Amino acid sequence: MGHSIHDKTLDAKKARILINALIDCARAGVRSSFSIKEMICGVSLYLECGKFNRENWRTYHRLSDAAKQIRDAGDKDWKRHVTFEHARPINVMYQMLLDERATLTLVRAAVIIGEYPPVLITVPEEMRMAKLGFMHGGVPEERYAHIPISGFSLRSDVAAAQPLRARGG
Repeated sequence: MGHSIHDKTLDAKKARILINALIDCARAGVRSSFSIKEMICGVSLYLECGKFNRENWRTYHRLSDAAKQIRDAGDKDWKRHVTFEHARPINVMYQMLLDERATLTLVRAAVIIGEYPPVLITVPEEMRMAKLGFMHGGVPEERYAHIPISGFSLRSDVAAAQPLRARGG
């Protein structure tokens, strides 16, 4: 979580608005939907990159070793071989919001969403993750145990300083 929801920027204000909307949805017991998933995805990108649109994959710093090799090889069509994956699946993030809805705060919701930022991995790595049963769930460290990653931790540096919660990572 490199970017704060407490900044005075318009993007930080937008993140607070979206997080509060997600909290309201969770408290109301609203089921997950396309719009909820898009809000979570946008907030996740903001917390890691400082903006709401998809990060430039050419410069994104959180990628598997294999994805880095593909990206750096110079193939003009390299983007077809990689995918942007949420280390903690979006449906798990929203379920955590639902589970904590009675006591959920703006900061706690931001930690749930930003604790495990997205990772760029190869399509074969994603397929292997699915075959292992981790496509839509699992603790991030278990989901990514078979994927060589160097240069960063799956948990954000800011979140790593906070105590672990039992569910989902």
